[in-house]
Amino acid sequence: MILVNLFLRCFFLSLATGVAILCLHVDVNILKNSLSEISLTEIVQESILFLIVLIHLVAARKQPEMRQCNVLIAGFFMAMLIRELDGIFDLIHHGSWVWFALIVSIIAVAYASRQPQRVLNQLTLYTAKPAFGMMLSGLLATLVFSRLFGMSLLWHSLLQDGYVREVKNMVEEGTELFGYILCLAASVEIFRQPKVNHR
Repeated sequence: MILVNLFLRCFFLSLATGVAILCLHVDVNILKNSLSEISLTEIVQESILFLIVLIHLVAARKQPEMRQCNVLIAGFFMAMLIRELDGIFDLIHHGSWVWFALIVSIIAVAYASRQPQRVLNQLTLYTAKPAFGMMLSGLLATLVFSRLFGMSLLWHSLLQDGYVREVKNMVEEGTELFGYILCLAASVEIFRQPKVNHR
């Protein structure tokens, strides 16, 4: 039974990661939208971030022993969602997403910091869960690897006179989406795990 569960998990994760390539294919070859703010890839990224926030808020409600930790993580991903929606917030004022993300972050940190030792214990338990490795991998892919791999200097050197910005954007956005998919899979896995006893 353990091997069947492992196989199914790998199968569904493989399908999920294929979504990243499918979204890029639809944007580039079908919609021909060059990965704009309203591209399928961007919409899927934002939807995944929303689901991650929702999962952690539901977990905060259903798992009181991990509430502060889940609120903190929901706040972190909400700030990332606001950043992804910067085009909408630019309608208010250019760069205004920063203030909204800052407000969400302050609220989440203020809530969690009312019981610092409890939060520290909860974060320790959270990082000890097997799926945390996948969460960390997703964050590294999104926040670090995609930025470094998407550096214009690298792509100018690689493509030289054939440099096309859309190629760089496609690689960067595809890597980001892959990272978000890993974070979503980890969130679902962590939420499904049995409750822990909080000391």
